[in-house]
Amino acid sequence: MNINSRNIYTIYFLLYFSLLVGFYFNEDFGAGYISDYTQHKLYIALFDTDFINTLLNFDKFTTSHSPIYYIFVLFLEKISFNETVLRLINLHTSLLIPIFFYLCLKIKYKFQKEDLRTLIPCIIFFSPYFRSSSIWIGSENISLLFLIISFYFFLKYESNKEKNFSNIFLNVLFLACAAYFRPIYALFSIYFFLKFYLDLKLSTKLLYYFLINILLSFPALYYVFILNVDFLTMHIGHEMDVPRFVNQFSITISIIFFYSIPFLLLRVRDNLKLSLFKVENIILSIIFIYLLIFHFNYNLTHGGGIFYKISILIFDNNYLFYFFSLISLNVLFLILSDNLKVKDKISDLILFLTLIFLEPDRIFYHETYDPLLYFIFFLLVKSRLYLNFTEKLTNKKFILLILFSISFYALSILKMIHNPIEMPIYQSSDVNLFYNVRIAQSSH
Repeated sequence: MNINSRNIYTIYFLLYFSLLVGFYFNEDFGAGYISDYTQHKLYIALFDTDFINTLLNFDKFTTSHSPIYYIFVLFLEKISFNETVLRLINLHTSLLIPIFFYLCLKIKYKFQKEDLRTLIPCIIFFSPYFRSSSIWIGSENISLLFLIISFYFFLKYESNKEKNFSNIFLNVLFLACAAYFRPIYALFSIYFFLKFYLDLKLSTKLLYYFLINILLSFPALYYVFILNVDFLTMHIGHEMDVPRFVNQFSITISIIFFYSIPFLLLRVRDNLKLSLFKVENIILSIIFIYLLIFHFNYNLTHGGGIFYKISILIFDNNYLFYFFSLISLNVLFLILSDNLKVKDKISDLILFLTLIFLEPDRIFYHETYDPLLYFIFFLLVKSRLYLNFTEKLTNKKFILLILFSISFYALSILKMIHNPIEMPIYQSSDVNLFYNVRIAQSSH
């Protein structure tokens, strides 16, 4: 269905203007981004004061962010006139995310300029996490930008019959950049390796692919294992036991299900009935319920996903969450059994396992998956449940998608109004105190 190009430009301009309004009023409906930004400035000041010492003692700090992120923001500070300009640079850099999302959609679905699908990236502007990270220089948008660019070159590779190696190289390069800003994104290399292996088999191109990965990962491996600046494992916590895996699996699939609602709502009922009455699914569901009842023990006040929060808020127990987790499991069965070729089922399974393990630190936030899941659903997943939505996009489907996005944004606003976060006040003297204490602790 075609739409007028003038309307498209008007809609995107209004969304861009809304981001500027949010910037003016210091919007933070993602909750905690102002607080994080204030804390980030402490670490940036450390790098500015003593770059080498801070870099080599980074594992002594408690931050879960990559040192590359702080170095990058420090660079932006140096080229900016003041903090406002710095944040505006970040905001406009973040706008590349919906732009590359559009470019990816165009490669994937090969639509013309005046097409309803050109408006799909609008949903990004209703993500409270995208907006807050745009306004407050979160590492989430910077890493997500490199990740979506890596998706772009992967899609270019898939759509090109000549299978140009340049697209493989650029996919690896930008995925590496994403992982340097957010190390957990390195997990996506497993998915891309599988896709390239199934396509290239044991070939020279696959060998080059290996070598490029080794070359680009060498600085990180040298930093962590040779220089022994291991800032990663301290955030993973204790080993993976049954309760931790049950927490991780159930919460993540419930978040995946939540963001799948617009895609599944118009056709999931009949298919879900078929899934529920399969013998193997019934057996697995019984095992899953048993594990939830006897091993689920998520008791943190933050994180947990929307269904967990609703269950605690309304009933002050986990039973409603167990119900939604069971539905989520069967939706996952449905997605993975949607008349796919074997290699597509395997690639989708690897993709969902990657999503499940994106939170290694036992705290599960929505912001990890928003707007990432939209990119996964629209661009990478092979299941027809997602592809049909976009290939046969109608006004009704698009309105449903937009209303869903706006509703979650509105819920984030209401949550922030009723439970405001007390933001710490930034003092310049805190930097020197923080620096002296940390360096003193790390000196030998």
